[in-house]
Amino acid sequence: MSDELASHLIDDVGAMLLFTMLLILASGQLFRAIYAVAAQAVFLSIAGAILGAATGNVDLWVIAGVTILVKAILLPWLLIQVIRRIGVHREIEPVIPINVTLALAAAIVVLSFWLSASLGPVRQAITGNALQVGLALMLLGVLVMASRRKALTQMVGLFASENGIFFTAMAVTQGMPLIIEIGVILDVILAALVMTIMV
Repeated sequence: MSDELASHLIDDVGAMLLFTMLLILASGQLFRAIYAVAAQAVFLSIAGAILGAATGNVDLWVIAGVTILVKAILLPWLLIQVIRRIGVHREIEPVIPINVTLALAAAIVVLSFWLSASLGPVRQAITGNALQVGLALMLLGVLVMASRRKALTQMVGLFASENGIFFTAMAVTQGMPLIIEIGVILDVILAALVMTIMV
């Protein structure tokens, strides 16, 4: 796979990641937000496979596999089990009205692209628009945490924010750097926290 094709495909995956983030922000039900985070994990895995095919780096294929298992299957399943066990209402209770939240989200995306455009030569080292998308995902995840009352919904925002860090690190380094390993460890710790809620 050529670098140009990989760059275009990473841009497409980035667009889908932003779309799933908007679904999380607009969602009125907790289950839908969890499914959107699971979809984000699938897109992260696809990004890993694209970069793996473009670079021939086996680490990226490992990242893709681990992402599917941990982020797309295990963590959403655990969150759904917690919801069923503790009887959380399915509706999300926003602190900020959803239409205001979506307006803030649009402003955050524009700000992320504007800030990263000012980096100049650093931006050229990034595959596609991964830096802008990753920065937007991190900030939008923080917006989810700030605009929702329920701890489980805030945890969904934390997962989404961590997905932004994961996406950027994977695209920048095109391998498995320490930050991605720390991200996997963070997912395991969050899974353990979710399981302690269930007990």
